[in-house]
Amino acid sequence: MTHYNCLPLLFLSLILIGCGKAPSVSSQIELTGKWELERVVHDNVTIKKPASRQGLYDISLTFKEKGELEATSANNYLTGFYETAQLNSIQLGGDGTERKETLLGDLFVNALPNVNLYELNATQLILYYNQGNKLVFNRVEAQDTNLTASR
Repeated sequence: MTHYNCLPLLFLSLILIGCGKAPSVSSQIELTGKWELERVVHDNVTIKKPASRQGLYDISLTFKEKGELEATSANNYLTGFYETAQLNSIQLGGDGTERKETLLGDLFVNALPNVNLYELNATQLILYYNQGNKLVFNRVEAQDTNLTASR
C-alpha cells in the first residue's frame, strides 16, 4: 500500500522538475567581450541599427572581467558594472556622458537599467527588459582572444 502513496509524490516531483527549466547558458560561452547592437524590439516594433554615420559611435557593450562594463550609445560613452546570477538574470548599472541621442541610442540608454534577463550563444546576446522588450547584439570580439568576428 505504501508504494501507491509514493507514486503521486514521485509524479508531482517529475512535473515540477520539468516545469522549472529555464533557458540555459552554456558554461563554455563567455559573456565577456564586445557586443554590437543589431536591433531593438520595443512594444512589438523592431528597430534595426542604421548604417554607420560619421560622428556617431556604434552602439555597443563591452563586458570586462570582474563585472566591469563599458558602453557606447550613438553619442555617449558609459561605464559601469554588470552582475549575473542563476536563471540567466543580469543587472546593469553605471553612468556616462549626456549628449543628445538618436532614437536608437535613446532606447538603448533607457533600456539598460531595466534589463533583467539575458540569453547567450557564441555569436548573439539578447538582453530582455520591461516585459518582453529586447536588445539584440552580435559578438564583435571576445575578451580573451581579441579576435574580431566576421560580420
